[in-house]
Amino acid sequence: MSHELLAVDPLSLLLSPSVYIRLTLPDPPPIEVLTSQFRELVRNMDVAERRQASSRAKALGVYADALQKALSKAE
Repeated sequence: MSHELLAVDPLSLLLSPSVYIRLTLPDPPPIEVLTSQFRELVRNMDVAERRQASSRAKALGVYADALQKALSKAE
């Protein structure tokens, strides 16, 4: 029988899951870092992968625009 040591963050027991997640998730890196990472990824993609990624990025943009419109109407 394997004996593994496990640890539980006490905050996870005290806070609601949504609050705990917001407090413990790392902040995204600055846009300059992401841009550099994206350039490297794109450089290593073939044409089909670029087309597929472009299509997904456009769809994500449509969703983001819809969310932005809903948020602005709620204000």
